[in-house]
Amino acid sequence: MKTKTLALVNGIVGLIGGIVLLLGIWFIFGAAATGSDSALGTVSVLFLLLKLAILALGIVGAVYYKDDVRVSSAPNVLLIVGGAVGLIPFFGWIGGILAIIGGSMYLSALKKFAE
Repeated sequence: MKTKTLALVNGIVGLIGGIVLLLGIWFIFGAAATGSDSALGTVSVLFLLLKLAILALGIVGAVYYKDDVRVSSAPNVLLIVGGAVGLIPFFGWIGGILAIIGGSMYLSALKKFAE
């Protein structure tokens, strides 16, 4: 039985994670301005984990909703590509834009799920 929980999680993580990645350069500048290497390292590791989470949720969603007509393949592909492009240095903001679009497509697909 296909549940809407994964679609909801993918939508929220894609939307909020994409916004964080889009504005991530300001978080990194703020951590660098503190002068603390541990703050900069912590922020960098958190961004890496966020990018990997977006990539992994895209892959899990692609496998889980492979034969489901309620969720198309477009949000899965956008999350996968957004997570992969986000891992490339200086392209995190492009991955953030793709994750926002994929997350919003997941959230719009929630209407097709019956309670």
